[in-house]
Formats: sequence, structure tokens, C-alpha cells
Amino acid sequence: MSLSLRQRTFVFDLLPAEILHNIFDYLWADDILYSFYNISTCVHNIISSYKYYHVNFQSILKRDFDHICRCIRPDQIISLILSDNNDTPYQSHLYLSLFPINQFIHLRALTLIDIDNNSQSLFDNLCEIKSLVSFEIDTMSHLRYIGSQLKRLVVNKYIEDDYIHESFLSSLSFSHIQSLILPYCSYHQLRQILSDALKLTSLTISLLISDCSGIDYFAEQRQEMSLALTHLNLSIQTFTRAISRLLFERFLARMPHLEKLKLNVSSGGSMNLLDGDQWEIFILNHLPSLRIFNFKFKIINIDQNKENILAHFRTPFWLHKNRCWYVSFNPDDSILYTVPYFAPRIIKYRSYTILSHATTLPIDQHRILYDNVIELELGSDCKPSYRYRHVQKLTLLIPNIDKSVIDVSRIEYLCIRTTASWSLKNLFRMIKQSMPCVYHLNIDCDLSWTKILDIVPLEQIRILDLSQFLFSNKKSKQIDLPFLFPNIERLITKINTYDQMIYLIDQFKYLSHASFHIINCQTDLNEPERMHQWLLKMSHRLSTNNSFTFKLDSQSWIHFWIVGDQKPVIKVCLNTQSTDVQLQRIEKSDIIQCGHSGHCLLQ
Repeated sequence: MSLSLRQRTFVFDLLPAEILHNIFDYLWADDILYSFYNISTCVHNIISSYKYYHVNFQSILKRDFDHICRCIRPDQIISLILSDNNDTPYQSHLYLSLFPINQFIHLRALTLIDIDNNSQSLFDNLCEIKSLVSFEIDTMSHLRYIGSQLKRLVVNKYIEDDYIHESFLSSLSFSHIQSLILPYCSYHQLRQILSDALKLTSLTISLLISDCSGIDYFAEQRQEMSLALTHLNLSIQTFTRAISRLLFERFLARMPHLEKLKLNVSSGGSMNLLDGDQWEIFILNHLPSLRIFNFKFKIINIDQNKENILAHFRTPFWLHKNRCWYVSFNPDDSILYTVPYFAPRIIKYRSYTILSHATTLPIDQHRILYDNVIELELGSDCKPSYRYRHVQKLTLLIPNIDKSVIDVSRIEYLCIRTTASWSLKNLFRMIKQSMPCVYHLNIDCDLSWTKILDIVPLEQIRILDLSQFLFSNKKSKQIDLPFLFPNIERLITKINTYDQMIYLIDQFKYLSHASFHIINCQTDLNEPERMHQWLLKMSHRLSTNNSFTFKLDSQSWIHFWIVGDQKPVIKVCLNTQSTDVQLQRIEKSDIIQCGHSGHCLLQ
């Protein structure tokens, strides 16, 4: 007979609460609840009283979202990530309708991702949260929500509308900002920021210079005093005259405290950027505290022997054991870059070989460049001199894999994109025998779905992307996807009719996110309210738990966020009085119920 929660004890019960708090500080809220929730009364009380939760709702499963809503109060959250992307449509509206923003009295960091326009009014009172010191957003259009007490501001994307909203930057107070990340800033705004943000120590910024005068204006410095910056990440793209090393020297000369510097010139780099000797002189004279220097320069009009370019970077200054600033040069694209920081993480099509004259990295360390690759696209029978050992994402344009070229045991994402014939049976066999970590499968080709009667289901797949697959209108030819992939939590596919969509929603019992591209749309269901009523009428699953959100877009896509079934989790609890091990089956908890217009309410 199993023991009640009050009777059970657990090894963590013997630890001070402070130790568990220290562990929790390094975990997301959903990880804490998944790992520690309901294992003992003592731990349960510690979870309930903990006041420093980091909540990340980006791409979260609906059942995990509901669990957090039930267990964690707004005043217990110090950092929050909300996302309205296609994985979690209308999430911000749902969450803030349950917990208004002014209840997050201890919130220190807020990140907003793809926030729906209809939800933006929910953040009107954001500036009243005096504890907020970090704000991360997509575009400048959200800047009006922030308060003057911010110490960290991050803008992740650049869109054309930001030209209109650039005036927001002028209205902001930078007096307390210590860390700033902007995807785009004019050189006029950059000068304003450097002039006003006297406490700024970390700056990540991108400049797009489209006129000749802008290059000189960028390098001018009005400040008499040196800047406090210790970390600078600067990207520049220009379509006018070249960016030279001398311009960088003029700009950087007022930053003697720099410890970490990253420069990226994606176009228009002058050839004098290749002069390692001059870089050495400038750094020794003006940047004495510099410990980390990474750069990537796209050079134009190289008129010297490309094989001799790296000679300037083989001096003791660059190769000193306390510095080890190794450099590589790509002669095909005329790019000079530091390694391993800017070494390619993604390799496509052709073989990736390393020539001794193309890098200052010692030959015995060349493996670092191959080990840096985490995404690989194989399109030929290439034979590199070293094996790719750390690939996590693999795209195949060929009908087979040479395991001497790549360690397939680490692959998590597999994409089949080839005109060569692949059979479903061979694909399943390859994944089961050689790819134990694959959980995301993307079949982006005309795969043969015949002869599947004797196939054992592929249970390890959680995310299934079938961009080229289309359900047949004839039931005799329909493929039983729920049987082949029984544990799918996220699905992307094409369908002919809404009825096929209902079938997949009802049959994939663990499904939490689904995106359907509908070929034959019913025009009478284009309104959200009508669609909501139709879904409740036609889907047994949706009408039973009524816990979902959905979003219709103009490209004939419909995106769902649904509560999927949860497999029973077995947790081991130790009864110290009898030294017996008790196995507890975690029951399904209450769910959040859905109201009208695709939005849900807490039950």
C-alpha cells in the first residue's frame, strides 16, 4: 500500500532549504516543478515558498504552462519570458488575463517574443514595476513600455517600422543603463548613447551605413573623457566606401577599459584590416586591458598573395600562451576571422577542408574547427580529413550516410531532403539503430510511404515536420501517422480538409502544438469565433477539455496550442522507517479551461 504525501520522506528532506534554493537558482520553473514537485511534504513547502522563479514560456507545452499557472504566483517570479509565436498563440493575453502585470511586484527581467498586437495594451503599466531592471523585446516599437530605472535593454530584431520608432531612442533615459543590445542603430543615435549612457559597460550594436559621410561621422568622438565600456560587440555593414582599420582606431581609442571586443564587418572591409602588425601596435598602446578579441572581416579588392595574409598574425603577440588569438582566412569569400569563435558552425554541400596556410591554429588543434560544427548538410560523398563528432542537426541530400564522416549518435534533428529514393522502412531502421538522440524529424521530400504494415512505430520522435506530405482524400490510401509516430508533441503538416485536421488532433493524444497548412479552406470558418465553435463541435478532444488556443493567419495556416495527455511518471520515494522504496504514479492534474475566441481561462 502506497504512503500518503505526509507520510513519505525523501533524501532532500534532510537538506537545508537554502541548498535547494541554490539549486533552484540555476533552473527554469518548469524544470523545478517537473523534478521536485510532489515528492514530499517538505520539498513541496520549499517549492511553494520559493520567491525567485525564472519562468520561460517560450515554446512550452500547454500542460506545463498550466502547471506553472497553478503552482507559482506572480510575486514569486523574478524573470519572465512570454511568447506569442506560432508554438504558443495568444500566450501573453492568456497569462496576463490570469495575472495582470502589476501583480509581478518582484519582477526584475522581462522578455517579450512576437507579442500579438492585440495584447500590447496589457503592458501599459509595465513602467510602474520599479524592480524591473532588464527588458528584452523584439522591436523598438515596444520601447514605450519601459521605465527609466532599467539597467539592461535588449532589442532582438530589426524591422522597417523601426525607422518610424527610432525616435523612441531619443526619448529614453540611458542614465542607469549598464548593458544595451540593439539590432540596429544609426550612427547619430550611437553617438547619443555613448554620450548619455555614462554607466554603460556592455554594448552590442549593429550599424548600417548607407552614405559616405556616415563612416566619418561614426568614428568621430566628442567626449573628452574616456568611456567606461568593458565589453563591445560591434557589427557594421556599409554600401559606400570601405571600412578601414584607421576608422576603428579612431572609434576605439576612447575605450581604454575594454576587456572583450568583437568586430564584424559583413561587407566593405578595407584591405588594411588584414594588417596584424598595425593591430598589434594599436592594441598595446590604446587597449591595455583587452583579454578577448574576436573579429570577422569581409574584405574587398585584395591585391596581395592570399597565401601570405596570415603571416602578420603568426607573431608572438598573437600566439602568446596567455592570449592565443588564432586567425583563419577563407580565400574563396575573402573573409578573415578569429577561431574558434567565428569558425563555421554550419557546413553545407561541399566538403570542409582546412589548409595549413589558411589558419594560424596549430595542426594538432585543427580538430577544434571540425568539432565546432553542430549543423551539417551532406550533399556529396565528401571525405574530410577529420570526423564530425558533435553534429546535432543533420540534413541529408544523399540516400545514405557514411558513418566514418560523421558521428550520428549525437544527432537530435534529422532532415531528409533528397530526390533519391528513401523508403520509410529504411529511414526508421537507420534512426532506431544509429540515432538514439533524434527527437525532431523533418521529411522534406517525396518519401515512399508504401509497405508500412510491418513497421514498428518510431516512439522517440517528439517533433514531426511533414512539409511535403499531403493527406489523401481517399481513406484507403491514408497513412496512419498516429500509429507510426505515437508520441508526437509538435506537428507541422499539410492537409486537404479541416476534417483531416480534426482527425490528427484527436488521434495524436500527446499533441501540444500543431500547425496545419490547409489546401482547401472553408471560407465560412475564417472568423475565429466561428472556427472556435466548429472545433468544439467536431473535435472530441477539444470539446472534452476545452483547453486550447489557436491562431488563423492569412497564408491558410492554423496554429494550435493544446493540452496533450501526459504519460504517467514514476517517482521513487524512500520510506526511511521501513527502508522500502515507494513508487508513486503522478496523476493528471486539473487543466486550464478555454473560453471563447481562442483564449483560455483558469478553472
